Amino acid sequence: MSIVSSDLRKKIFTDLVVVKKLGKISAEENLRLAEEIGNVPQDGESYQERFSSLIERPGVVKVTEGGLFGHKETLDWHCNKPSNPLRSPIIWIYAVKGSKGSVTSWIDNKRAYEDLPNDVKEECKKIKFTCGFKRGGYTDDPFFREHHNTKLEHNLVYTNEAGVTGLFFPYLQILGGVPKDLYDYLKNHILQDKYRYDHYWEDGDVVISEQWLTIHKRHAFEKMNERLMYRIAID
Repeated sequence: MSIVSSDLRKKIFTDLVVVKKLGKISAEENLRLAEEIGNVPQDGESYQERFSSLIERPGVVKVTEGGLFGHKETLDWHCNKPSNPLRSPIIWIYAVKGSKGSVTSWIDNKRAYEDLPNDVKEECKKIKFTCGFKRGGYTDDPFFREHHNTKLEHNLVYTNEAGVTGLFFPYLQILGGVPKDLYDYLKNHILQDKYRYDHYWEDGDVVISEQWLTIHKRHAFEKMNERLMYRIAID
């Protein structure tokens, strides 16, 4: 099996969210297909040691109720590792089992940026900010604050490898740098329904998303203890 055409990587960076129906495939097959898109990095030793029970095989992380964040409640809007200078630009999420009835949503910050008034766009281009885990809404595990709070600065307006420009605005993970009036304006703007895609999972689905110009949200799901997903980061 191969789902990877020569232009799939570019499609991910232009469409930002790509959905495929793969049916039942193994962790090894997930990894092989993901590697056709780009390099799959290995997590650092501290991460592997802390989350050893969640590593299905190198490069493939299990997402479960007792997973990285340890709960079944809503996991609010975020992107992956925004304060890590080695963060991967693509995340692959595959539904292994028990996914039906669960929902994940994505915000398209390319379209949201395109719709901004020109004066707001110009203001955004001047902004740099820092990110980290500052809220209990994700996790109370100090590991994340210790390993992800850095002084790394990001531009609020970002252009990805396909030349697509939009907002890099993981607003719940921003530690500082964005003026409050602009922060509130952008938050209300991007959360409009017209920029949101809701994915209603079925086993065998894979959603591949770009991590600079989107943020995503896992909705609460009562049967999270029965759900298993595979997550693969792709460089």
